[in-house]
Amino acid sequence: GNDRSFPREVNGRRYTVVERRFLLVPERSGPLQLAGARFSGRGAVGFFDDVFGRGAGRLSARAADQTLQVQALPDAAPQPWLPLKELRLRYVSAPPQTVRAGEAVTIEVEATAVGATRAQLRELPVPAMGDAAQVFAEPAQYDERFDGASPQLTLTRRYSIVPREPGTLVVPGLGMRWWDVAAGGERIATLPEMVLQVAPGAVGGGPVAAAPANDDGSV
Repeated sequence: GNDRSFPREVNGRRYTVVERRFLLVPERSGPLQLAGARFSGRGAVGFFDDVFGRGAGRLSARAADQTLQVQALPDAAPQPWLPLKELRLRYVSAPPQTVRAGEAVTIEVEATAVGATRAQLRELPVPAMGDAAQVFAEPAQYDERFDGASPQLTLTRRYSIVPREPGTLVVPGLGMRWWDVAAGGERIATLPEMVLQVAPGAVGGGPVAAAPANDDGSV
């Protein structure tokens, strides 16, 4: 993260504290050696230093090294591995309950993950609609920031759904499996399904032809 500076008084003397936070993501279990932070610089020259011909002296400091013990993945951990403090899903926008066959409607979903970076969080899945509708998924948008000591990632993704025929269309709610690091257990964040009533399309329009799907389920 960015450096943060603030004043602090110790034993009647005023200091400027510079604080920097680092995010570590261990790649394997076992001991992890962390070298202590180091500082090297020069002391500020004051009035009496100039009068008595004393220049600014060199200053240095080093913190003690540390050893972290990285635990192995739990046997029951879901794959892909997604350890978080919290995961929330919500609909940002939803279509009206009545739509028309052959006309696209838009759904926007937002995921907020506390304790993960963009590199750790996979994209939101694409709703599996089968032959009932075509689904066009747009690229996800990311907003990454730090909230206190934890990274917080917000991911939003828009889906265009084109019903093929009149009738009742059920849009399944998306779900994501994750590991609750505080409770030490698996969690599943889910959204409720949507039930849409599909009216006949424009005069002269027929059922929408199927389009080949990509690997991620979009077309």
